Amino acid sequence: MIRDFYRHRSILLTGVPGFVGKGVLAKVMADLPEVARIYVLSRQRHRADGSVVEAAERLEAECFATSLFDRFRSTDPDGFAAAREKVVPITGDITKDELGCDAEIYARLLDDVDLIIANAATVEFDAPLDFSLDLNTLGPQRLLEFARACRRDAVMVQVSTAYVNGQLPGLLVERPLPINRTIRQMIDEAPTSFDPDREVEACKGACERIRRTAASEAQREAFRREILDQGKGRQPTPKRVEKLVDDRCNNWLKRELVREGMERARAYGWHDVYTFTKGMGEQLLVKHQGDVPLVIVRPSVIESSLKDPEPGWISGLKVSDPLIVAYGRGLVPDFPAARDSVMDLIPVDIVVNGILAAAGRAAESIGGEVPVFHIASGSENPITNNQLFRLMKNYFHESPMRGRNGEIPELPEWSFPSQKRFRTLFNLKYMYPLDAVQWLV
Repeated sequence: MIRDFYRHRSILLTGVPGFVGKGVLAKVMADLPEVARIYVLSRQRHRADGSVVEAAERLEAECFATSLFDRFRSTDPDGFAAAREKVVPITGDITKDELGCDAEIYARLLDDVDLIIANAATVEFDAPLDFSLDLNTLGPQRLLEFARACRRDAVMVQVSTAYVNGQLPGLLVERPLPINRTIRQMIDEAPTSFDPDREVEACKGACERIRRTAASEAQREAFRREILDQGKGRQPTPKRVEKLVDDRCNNWLKRELVREGMERARAYGWHDVYTFTKGMGEQLLVKHQGDVPLVIVRPSVIESSLKDPEPGWISGLKVSDPLIVAYGRGLVPDFPAARDSVMDLIPVDIVVNGILAAAGRAAESIGGEVPVFHIASGSENPITNNQLFRLMKNYFHESPMRGRNGEIPELPEWSFPSQKRFRTLFNLKYMYPLDAVQWLV
C-alpha cells in the first residue's frame, strides 16, 4: 500500500542534510525504487573563507560521502546508482519567496512535484525569535503556498514535534491544536481569543522594535560610555571603541530577541521559542490549508537508529547525546532531573517510517480533520531518567571513554538534585571561586 502511494511520485524534501532529512532520503532511495524524482532543497552554506557551498556540493559531502549509504551501496550497487540518478539537489531557502529558487527551477518544481515533506526547522530552544519564526512558522506557510500552486495535486507532510503540546498535562490525543487558542488558554479553559496570524505580526513588530533600538544612536552612546568608563584611564582608540560598541550592540540584540521569544512562549503555555513557533506553524497550516491534502507528524526526542540505514546510525550530537558523551568523559558529576520522569526517546528510523507512512493519510484532511500522528515511546515503552542513567553508567564501565593518556575517567553516581540544590552546589564549587579569581586578577 505504501509503495503504491509512492509509485511515480516526485518528492520535494526539505531539511537535508539534517538528521531526519538524511534518514528520509536514505529510506526513500533504498526502499521505494518506483519514486520518480527526489528534489532535495538545501540552503547555501558559507565556509570560513567566505566561499559558498551550493546544494549539490553539500549533498555530496554531507550525505553521499558519509556512512549513510554504505550498506545500500555495498549490497546493491546497481540499485544505489539508479536511485542516486533520481536525486536532484536544489539550492533554495524556505524563508524566502518562491523558496529562494531560481525562476526556471521553481517553475520546474511546480510542474513536477506532487509530495512535499516539510522537515526543515531550527531546533534550538533559545534561538532569536525572528529567526525561529521565519523558519518554523512562516517556512511551512511558504511550502503550503507552493503545494497549492503545483500543477499536480500535491500532498504535504509537516514534520512537527510532540512538544507543541507545551505544558498541557495528561494524555495528549492525536489532534491538531485549536487555531484560536494558546496552550495556556487550553489549560485554563479560557475563552478563545488567540489568532496566530495576528501573533505573527505582533512578533514581527516586537523584533523590529528591538532591532531599531539596537541600531539607535542612543543605545550606541550608552555602550560607548560604558566602555570608556571601564577603561579607568586607559582609553582605547576611537576605532577600537566603535568595534566594541558594534559587538555589544550585536550581543544585546541577540539576547533581547531570545528573551522576547522565551517570554512570549512561556506566557502562552509553551516551554520555549522552538515549541512556540512550531505550534503556531501547525495552527497556520490548519487555518490556511484550503484544498491541499495535509498531514502532521509529531516525533518526540529523536535518537540513533534501531535498524536503518544501519543499527546505531546518527548524524551529529542530538538532544541527549552531548549529556551522555560528557558523562562518559567524567564531566557531569550530577544532573538536575526528576528521577522517575520519562525520557521519551524514539529511534530516527521509526520516525522516518512514520513520516513516509503518514503521507498516504493526507487525503483524509480534505473535508475532515487534519490527521496527526505522534511518534513517541513514553506511553508504550517508557524509559525513566534513572533507567537511562543506569544504562549509561553500565555501558561506560564496559566500554570506557579513555583520556589522552589512556586513563579511565571516574563515573559519579547521580543523585538527581532539584534545580535549586544543583544551582547552589554548582555556584559554590565553580562560579564563586571563578568570580574570586577574576576579582583578584
